[in-house]
Order: sequence, then C-alpha cells, then structure tokens
Amino acid sequence: MARLNLLQNLVTPLTTMAEVASSILGPLVEKLTSSVFEEIQLVWGVKDDREKLKSMLEIIQKVLADAEQKQTKEEAVRHWLSKLKNFCYDAEDVLDEFEVKALQRWARSTGHLTFKRKVRYLFSWLSNFIFQFKMAHKMKELRERLDGINKEKTELSLSTNVSEKALVQRKETHSFVPVLNVIGRNEDKRKLIDLLMRSGEGGAGKIGVVPVVGIGGIGKTTLAKLVYMDGRVNEHFELKVWLSMPIEFEVKRIIRDIIQSIDHEASRDSWSLEMLQNHLRSLVENKRCLFVLDDVWEVRREDWLGLRDLLEGVSEGSKVIVTSRNKSIASIMGAVPPYNLSSLSLEDSLTLFTKCAFDQGQEKNHPDLMDIAREIVSKCGGNPMAVKTLGSLLHSKDNRSNWESVRDSEIWQLETDILPSLRISYDLMPSYLKQCFAYCSIFPKNYEFNSLELIQLWISNGLIQSSGGNQELEEIGQQYWEELWSRSFFDDVMEDYLFLTFKMHDLIHELAISVSQPESFNVNIRTHDQDVSSTTRHISFSDPSLLQEDELPSYLSKLSGVRTIMFPIKKEGPAGESFLEMCISRFKHLRVLYLHDSSFDQLPSSIGTLKHLRFLHLCSNRSIKKLPNSVCELYNLQSLGLAGCEELEELPANIKSMINLRFLDITTKQQRLPEGGIGCLTSLRCLFIGDCNNLEALFDDMQLLTSLRKLFIGGCPKLACLPQGIKNLKALENLWICNCENLKLPEGESDEPRSMSKLRTLMFMGLPKIVSFPRWLEGSARTLQRIDVAHCPNLSKLPEWLQNCSSLRKLKINDCPRLSSLPDGIRLIATLRELWIDDCPELSSRIAARSGEDWSKIAHIPEIYIDGRKMK
Repeated sequence: MARLNLLQNLVTPLTTMAEVASSILGPLVEKLTSSVFEEIQLVWGVKDDREKLKSMLEIIQKVLADAEQKQTKEEAVRHWLSKLKNFCYDAEDVLDEFEVKALQRWARSTGHLTFKRKVRYLFSWLSNFIFQFKMAHKMKELRERLDGINKEKTELSLSTNVSEKALVQRKETHSFVPVLNVIGRNEDKRKLIDLLMRSGEGGAGKIGVVPVVGIGGIGKTTLAKLVYMDGRVNEHFELKVWLSMPIEFEVKRIIRDIIQSIDHEASRDSWSLEMLQNHLRSLVENKRCLFVLDDVWEVRREDWLGLRDLLEGVSEGSKVIVTSRNKSIASIMGAVPPYNLSSLSLEDSLTLFTKCAFDQGQEKNHPDLMDIAREIVSKCGGNPMAVKTLGSLLHSKDNRSNWESVRDSEIWQLETDILPSLRISYDLMPSYLKQCFAYCSIFPKNYEFNSLELIQLWISNGLIQSSGGNQELEEIGQQYWEELWSRSFFDDVMEDYLFLTFKMHDLIHELAISVSQPESFNVNIRTHDQDVSSTTRHISFSDPSLLQEDELPSYLSKLSGVRTIMFPIKKEGPAGESFLEMCISRFKHLRVLYLHDSSFDQLPSSIGTLKHLRFLHLCSNRSIKKLPNSVCELYNLQSLGLAGCEELEELPANIKSMINLRFLDITTKQQRLPEGGIGCLTSLRCLFIGDCNNLEALFDDMQLLTSLRKLFIGGCPKLACLPQGIKNLKALENLWICNCENLKLPEGESDEPRSMSKLRTLMFMGLPKIVSFPRWLEGSARTLQRIDVAHCPNLSKLPEWLQNCSSLRKLKINDCPRLSSLPDGIRLIATLRELWIDDCPELSSRIAARSGEDWSKIAHIPEIYIDGRKMK
C-alpha cells in the first residue's frame, strides 16, 4: 500500500522559483533601464533608488543558475529564491504604478480626459505631491528588501561562474527489447522499416535521415528497438550502430562512440579528432549502415552537417533513425517529414495494462478488476509508459480497493516515473519558454486552446521577452508557440484561418500543473483553504457554481497578489457583478480578467481602478449592453475582447484613451463606428470586427492604424463599403473579409500599386458583390504567401498581377462558379506548392483531366486538389 499513497505533488516544482525569478528579473532590469523610466526618475525624484535597484538586480541575476542547481538540496537557497521571486512581483507592481501615473499625465496633456476629469485634476500638484511621497516610501522599502536579499546571497556563497544545466539526469538506452512485450506497434514498425528499405528516402546524399517524433513515454525508443532487431533490417544493413545520445550533441564524443560500437578494441579517449575521423571513415567506407541516434534533444545544424559529411563514405541506402521529442530536430537533421508516433488505442492500452497487471491468463478470474482497468487505462491517454507503470503498480494486488484508489486518484499523484520522464522535457527548455508553458496550466484539462488568445495572455503577463529589434511581441509569441509545439507540448493542432487551435495531452497538462504550483491554482469542488498557497498569482474557475454570491471564499480572501482571474468555460452559476466587485476591491494588481461566456448585465464601474489590467475579455456575454466609462481609464489595457457580446449597444465614447491597446475583438449593435474612436488606437496590432448585424459603416480614419497587422471583418450583413483608408494600412500582414453580403470593396486608383506592401495572407469569403480583386491589392503581390477565395458567386476573374506573387505558396478557390479560367501567369509562380479548387464547375473542367486546357498552367505545382480529389 505504501506505493499507493497519494502525494501532494509528484514532482516538487523546485525549479519554478528560480525560473519565475529569472523570467521576471530580466524584464525588471530592462524596465529600470528603459527610456520611459529615465523620464519617470527625473519627474518623481527616484534616481538614486532606481540606480541601486538596477545595480543589485544585475548582481543577483548572475547567481541564479547556481541557485537553481543548489535549491534541490539546500533549504536556505529555496527560501532565498522564494523571497527573491516575491520581491520581483512586488517591484514590478511598483514600477507599474509609475508608468500608470505617467500615462495619466500624458492623457491629460493630449486632451484624452473629459472635462469632468480635467476639473478633478485642477489641484494636480497636490495629487502629484501625495503620489511622490507614497512612491518614495515604496521605493525605499523595495531597496531595503533587496539589500537584505543581496546580503543573504553573499552568505549562501552563490557563484557567478555556473552555467545552466538540466536538473534531471537521463537514462542511457540500449537496443534490446523483448518483442512479445511490445503491444500495438506492428503497423508503426512496418511503416518505419519500409522507409528504411526505400532508396533515396530520408533526404539528399548517400545517407538518409528518418526522424521519429512524439511526447515522452509514447514509445519512440521501443519502436526504434523493434526495427533495429528485425531480421529484414539485419539482412539489409551490413553495419548497425545504436547510440544513446547525450543532451549536448558533441561530434567528437559521437564519433568515438560509433567507433567503439563497431571496433571493440581498447579505448580511444586520447585520440585527437583528426585520428578519430580518419578511423571512422575507414570503418564505414562502402558499407550500407544503419545508425540509431536515440533521444536527440538539441543539435546545431553545422554540427550535424559536420558529422554527416564524415559518414558520406557509406554505401547508397544507408540510414539514420533519429528519435526525439522535438519536431524541429527533423528539419535540422533531415529533409523528410518526421514520423509522428501516435498514442496507443484504448484496446491496445488495455492489452498492455493487462499484461503488466496480471500473470498470464489470470485476468479472466477478475472481471470486476478488468472493468476498473478499462477506466484506469482511459486516464492514460494512450501513453504506453503510463499504462505500463500503473499496470505494474497493481500487479498481484487483488484487493478491489487498491484498484479503485488508482482509478479515483489522478495518475500523476502516484509514486510513478510518468511525470519525471516528461519533466526532463521541461528542464531542458530555455527559461523564456518555461513560464509560457507553465501558464497553460490555468486552463482546464482537454481545453481547446486558441493560439492568438494564448499569445495575448502571455504578453499581458509579461512573459514575452522583447528581442531588442524590430520584432513585434505577437511575432515573438508565435515563435514561442511554435517552439513549444516542436517539443511535443501541444497536440491536435488544427489550422483555422485566423489562428491555430490545439490541445494538451493529459500528462503534459499535469506536467504544466506540477511546474506551475504554487503560482497557479485551478479551483474545483474539493478546494479548501489549505490547498491554496498565499503566494498564488493565477486563479481559474472551471465552475462558477463553486462561488458564494455574497462574499469571497476564504481561500481567496487570504490572497493579495493575484494577477489572473479566469473563467475559461461556460457553466451556470451565481458568479456575476458582486463577485467581480469583490475581486476588483481585493486584487488591485490584476492583469488578466478572462470571463468567457459570462452572463452578467454590466461591468462594475470600479473596473477603472484596476490600473495594472492588461487583458479584459468578456467574450460571448449575451447580456451586457453597456461598458462603464471608467473602462477607458485602463491606460495599460493591451487586449480587449468583446466578441459575441451581441447586446452591446455601443463602444465607450472615449475608447481612444486606451492608448496601449494592441488587440481588439468586438461585436456591437451600432450602425456606424465613428471617427475619433478606434482610429486613434495607434498601438493596435489586431482588430477583429465580427457578427455586427446592424453595422453599415466603419470609421473613416482607418488609415491612422499604422501598426495594424491583422484585420478581420466578418458577419456584417449590412456593411456596404469599407473606408478608402484601408488601402493605406502599410503594416497590414493578414486581411480576412467574410460573410458580408452587401459589401463592395473600394477599387482605389490605378496609380496606387504600392499601398499594401506587407500583406501575407488574404481571404475573401461569402462576398457576393465582388466581381474582381481591388487594384490596391497589387502592392502586396510580392509578399502574399496564401490566398483563399470562397463563396463569391460573382467573382469572374483572378487578377493579372497574380503572376507577380513571387512568395505565394498556397491558393484555395471554393464555390466561385463564374470563375472560368486561371490567369496564364500562374505558370510563372515558382513558389506555389498547393492549389485547391472546389465547386467551380467550369474551372474544374479545364483542369480535372490532365489534358485540360489549363493543366499546362499548373503542372509545375507539387500538390493539386480538385473537388476533394488529389491530382498530384
């Protein structure tokens, strides 16, 4: 029974404190050195405090790597990191207050405050004096706290000469596996062997690479072993080498290991690289070889190319199998797509579980336990490691209560090696990714994520680190997302036109929960006071019915530094204005209010006191009719989501004062969006206007949105025209216009070919009034990468300038019956990789047969799909 004891945490999040401190400390130093704070220090007289804080933080920054490694064994270091982490949060809040005050001053000086507000600031000198006195006290307190933390650092003897390294040691693998113990991988084995046998498969050159990719515990190594031991493989290859890869891809060590595997003579540790490479080439020359590089974590392309060059003396048809959790390894090491290893089926999982839990045939004597076994297996998500671990855990235990204990608990709370096997994936990530991954724990299990929304949440919490160049935060956030995906942390990725949807495997989600505690907490029916740490910063409620209507639950009332309040899914419950008012009153440093599918009638006017708020989403609230004017005092707000708020009568009149807004998604009952509102939001990067049934006209000053990258206009049946200024959005990269039955696009003048010069994706869908593309789109010909046109019944031709689309990779045309031919110039687009044509009868008839009139125009395109059938 000892092994069945539930644990508070399977993997104690020891690295969390160091990672949190590191992720906040860097931006904190950056903020102290920014030009904005240079001005603030002069106005508010905090120059000395600022210099001392910056100096001490830079010193502390240098010892974090050593602290991270020592905290596993030294309680004093853990305690010191906890102090540092809490200091970083508090310091960030204080600096935020300075910035808010500066924004208020800016708003007054530019006339963004109403007359009433100006009267209120008649005695602003008194307000400034009080503020300066209060902030001087806070800065002094911060400096004294940091001085104490710095002195403790000295006492702990932390070194500045320690580099980051993984805290979890990896197990060495070997090439043997009992074939009878492997369940559900016969088809994968067959496909992988077929890839190995094919000549030329795996990329250019004599040696091809076949990457096998999947999350930890999915069975990559086991599959590679099965293939390595197969008789056909033994006959096909003259030499086989199995290498259990180190974390760092060291070419010299790998060469030595290959030589040692082939030639078992005395160790060659003293050999130079020159001696090693000469001997290696002589051993593999003119032999068909199979190399397995098991569990590759990171590799620089130049290192791989250097090793591959040394192996080029092998015979044609030699192969390298690479197993990795990281999809990007495939693009670095090979030219073919990776073999993505999927989860086991429920039946295969049950077979494997039964094999581990019972002696052969004994399961027939325990039908009651087999019923429980199916429920346990369903929790494992097809992960063989989880299945084997829990099956082995219950081996020879006939007591039903033992099985029910496993079923009714969560598998990650058991003393198993499931999470540690995944934890290494986390430990080996750079620190800037760790916090982004950990923040995902705030969402419930099986949640369908939206990449655009998640990136906005990362930005709002300060988790996106500026590169110091011209890259937008959203662009960096997308790179973070892609890197997490490449490391197999995200699953079931589906492409939407506007964003990517995805999920997290249950085990990966629990890893996120493990590493995010106690920073994040998901409230459930079993939540008690003792469950919630006083240092919790992010709270998520999957069920509003858990809340009292008249007071904050005691587990919330003891918190003060909460930054996120989230209701990610719709459920009936009492949560409404009263709960919001209590949260606003209690949590003054809130940065995120995410209220999905909420049902309250109005936002409390006290919302304006949340000066730190960056993210406010009320999406799909079908009751709210008006936003309080105080919402316009949220000068720090970066993301405002009002999509699906179908009863919202109008946007706040003074919305232009939200000067930091980067993302705006709106549904409104207004007939017209006036000038001097949205057009003044010059920081706006993404604008989504959707499901506005009454909207007839947009704001005419659209051309002022000089930073706008994404524009979506959809579900606006009465919208008749777009502002002429749309063609002057020179920074626009994505333009999507959908389901606007009465919309005519502005033509513009023929001498305006360079209007949109950065557009990458274009989508026209459900626009019956358009007959041709507007001329002002010609300026985007060289940058467009994807064009989608659908349900445009009167579109009769594609533009002649299509031939100039030198970056176009994908063209999709659907339900455009009047489109009768493709422009001749399409044959000049060398970059075009995919062409999709559906429900265009006349056009399809000219292509469907390879001898059709237009086939010669498109014969160079690698992938062609006509009416759902792949032609090439």
